[in-house]
Amino acid sequence: MSLEFFKYTEDIRKEWDDFVINHKYGSIHQISQWKDFQELIPGREQVLGFGVKNKKTGKILAITFAVRMETGVCGKFWFYSARGPVFDPHKNLEVGKFLIKKVAQELRELGGLFWRFDPYFNEEEYKLIFLRRRGTYIATQSYQPTDTLEIDLRKTEESILSGMKRKGRYNINLARKKGIRIINIEGNKVTDKDINDFWKLNAETTSRDRFSSHGKKYYLNFCHNLFPYTVLFFAETENGKRIATAISTFCGKKAIYYFGASTSDSVYRNLMAPYLLQWEMMQYADFRGCESYDFLGIAPEGESCHPYTGISEFKWKFGGERKVYDTGKEIVFRSFWYWFYRFVKKIKNYQL
Repeated sequence: MSLEFFKYTEDIRKEWDDFVINHKYGSIHQISQWKDFQELIPGREQVLGFGVKNKKTGKILAITFAVRMETGVCGKFWFYSARGPVFDPHKNLEVGKFLIKKVAQELRELGGLFWRFDPYFNEEEYKLIFLRRRGTYIATQSYQPTDTLEIDLRKTEESILSGMKRKGRYNINLARKKGIRIINIEGNKVTDKDINDFWKLNAETTSRDRFSSHGKKYYLNFCHNLFPYTVLFFAETENGKRIATAISTFCGKKAIYYFGASTSDSVYRNLMAPYLLQWEMMQYADFRGCESYDFLGIAPEGESCHPYTGISEFKWKFGGERKVYDTGKEIVFRSFWYWFYRFVKKIKNYQL
């Protein structure tokens, strides 16, 4: 097969998105609107797209976006491909290798320190590509979880409910009996008030669970710029008080529970609103034609002290199947600066 390497341009936006949305290894992280969204984030204003086509037919075979990330050290930068590159290592292995080689050459010439990527590949799939490859290291930090929990939405509602833990089903019904209702707001209709309500609950949750958070504007841009794939949900009491919330994405066959938060008020926590919220988001995902519902991160098996341990207990009440992806990889272009940057990061983390 004759291959053609190409760079992303706006005139191929639809062709690019169709490829990603319909691909087994594709996700919202590699569609063109993700590029638009990332370019709004300070320090990430440049996003480059690369792909490989069949030279004869013009059909896209593999793609990736690479976001330029500032290090904050001596003006140096690196590149990141979230859940990319997108290609099938079982069917198009040589195409994937060709893409990675060409992209690495491009990013090296631009002056990047390294290129980090974390596609939806397991350990064996990574080995097909990177076995004994020099200059490739395990990623210094994971932006995407290695372990996640997925619900198969191709099953009937009765089957999904029966796969839940008894406490999960009980809490869904309890929330209903207590008058909790779920509303959804499409991403382009999210207002400043909606984001303020989300932000208040998010602040309570991050304080309670000791998680970090993005700035308020990040969530508004996420909703607006990734529409029509984004929806903001709220769980409200009978008198309209918003006590739980989530921002989820519905792209192709995959729904992702991306951000979630709930009140810390013990009176309202007893209403079990997050359980009904999750169940109705699954039903909404099915309505949108999604085949899987991704809880986006649980603690790896056997790691009882992992930061995700608490939220994993909540997520497992909904049943589902553990999916495990290998840790991301980094191809290093400038060895001295790469190790210097890792050293500086380590010192900063130690001081924190």
